[in-house]
Amino acid sequence: MKNKEKNYFVNLKKDPSKYYELSRKINSLTKGFDNIKVVFLSNFTLELLEPFIKVELAKRKFKPNISFEPYDQVEQTIYNLDSNIYKKTDAIVIALKIENFFPDIFNELIYSVSKINIRINEVKKRILKIISQIRKNNSYSRIILFNFSFVENDIQGFTSASSKINLNYLLQEVNSYLSTLTKKFSSLFIFDLNKVTQKVGLNNFFDKKLFLLSKMPFSLDGQIEVSDSLSRFISATIKVPKKCLVLDADNTIWGGIIGEDNIDGIKLGEDFPGNIYKTFQRYILSLRKKGVLLALASKNNELDVLKVFKNHQDCLLKKKHFSALEINWNDKATNIKKIAKHLNIGLNSMVFFDDNPAERDLIKKTLPDVNVIEVAKDPLLYEVNIENSEFFDHVFITNDDMKRPQMYAEENKRKNFLKKSSSIDNYIKSLKIILEIGFINKDFIRRCSQLINKTNQFNLTVKRKSEGELDNLIKNESILMWVRAKDKFGDNGLVGVIIAVKKDNIDEWVIENFLLSCRVIGRNIENILLYELVKELKKKKSKFIVGEYIKGEKNLIVKDFYKSQGFKKQKENFWIKSIKDFKEDKLRKFIKVVRK
Repeated sequence: MKNKEKNYFVNLKKDPSKYYELSRKINSLTKGFDNIKVVFLSNFTLELLEPFIKVELAKRKFKPNISFEPYDQVEQTIYNLDSNIYKKTDAIVIALKIENFFPDIFNELIYSVSKINIRINEVKKRILKIISQIRKNNSYSRIILFNFSFVENDIQGFTSASSKINLNYLLQEVNSYLSTLTKKFSSLFIFDLNKVTQKVGLNNFFDKKLFLLSKMPFSLDGQIEVSDSLSRFISATIKVPKKCLVLDADNTIWGGIIGEDNIDGIKLGEDFPGNIYKTFQRYILSLRKKGVLLALASKNNELDVLKVFKNHQDCLLKKKHFSALEINWNDKATNIKKIAKHLNIGLNSMVFFDDNPAERDLIKKTLPDVNVIEVAKDPLLYEVNIENSEFFDHVFITNDDMKRPQMYAEENKRKNFLKKSSSIDNYIKSLKIILEIGFINKDFIRRCSQLINKTNQFNLTVKRKSEGELDNLIKNESILMWVRAKDKFGDNGLVGVIIAVKKDNIDEWVIENFLLSCRVIGRNIENILLYELVKELKKKKSKFIVGEYIKGEKNLIVKDFYKSQGFKKQKENFWIKSIKDFKEDKLRKFIKVVRK
């Protein structure tokens, strides 16, 4: 099935007719894919994108349900509560053309800076009104807002670069404003149309004749590129990025074979072709700064490889940059499994990058859950291979993401410390754990949504929540709490979330979500977080708390959690306990709790 899917949806861009053909068969080709519903709202004609978007979403394993609101009816649509944008939908895509808002804008902008500033403020207010009205009546769907592309022919000609009296200056100012709205509204994402335009080229992206004929400003090439980039962007708002990049060494992060060429003979430096590999290493480090864990699986003598990391003046990658190293003569499937166990992550969170097709084929056959990137023979394309894989796509990066490699290094210290501890109690006491616990608000909603959607092991219900859904729960007066953890080895960042919802029975609250990062399992943090929730329920005069366990692919370790906490089975998957029966955990005295 997997190979068939790949054959259907690759190598399409050079033949638009394939898009039309595949789009007509999309329902039969996407059986078993995740359903996705997308509604488009625009003041220019977007319907021509439909076959391209359907196929591009299918390429990313989605079964698309696409609809378009009436052309140039933006304001009318947002005030129509029967509109599709207010029905259950995964994403609302908003694409606007400023010239359609203000038809005379080209002629006006030539006169004065004051005219420009007036128009900038008018555009800002109009966009703010659109987003505010949608969010007022739909708090759960993602909103994906196109920014504005620079125009091909600015009326100021050569003088536009040194003047503020031009349309591109207005567009630049408005685009900057759009980025600030993502902090004001939950689940609002800005799609960078301007970047897509630059990729294709202004002369090739726009089609003036097509716009005059059908109000579609994009050329055929532009339509396909927008559909590809937008579908990738939508996918990135839904899917969780992979956690770990497992690299080969020889002919991957440097040219040549270290065991044969020695440290002075490998290709790595400022001159060609060594600068190809140095540039690739710089890119790998940029992934690490975004939170991707790096691991090395290399068939080599360990000392030879470590010598390069330590002594080669042009080797940017160092031993400290890798969260796991398996440098030996074992088969790479065995080494990848060891890396996964060491990092405590699933094989499906790992991405394998190796120049040797035989090694890639081995991993595909023996470890099908591992994501294998097809690597070009030309090392100049290595970076492109990783980027085009989409495995590490982010629509936002949190501070905790950027600190993830450091957190895993600190976790290794904790593991070594545990081996020397006489008991779990002494281990927890000696860690000097400090927990910060607070309520989810706009400052935490994005990170909490991310944690909810990627945590699998200690996750009682495996119910995923978007930012909008969390925002809706807050407005409905549910209790949403987060916990951060740190100890003498470092800061673990945000590690847990618990959400309780009041049901029809006023005496009863149900735990909708309860999850904890696998990094901190076994330190009694879950017990303390549960007790902090109970304290909040006492304030609300609640009498009972109900816990739910829903079996997922990887959460078997919490199957009996509620039973271990003294809950009684209420019915299938549900457990209940009286609030008055809760007692503080005995290890609480070793852990400092700070309420925020």
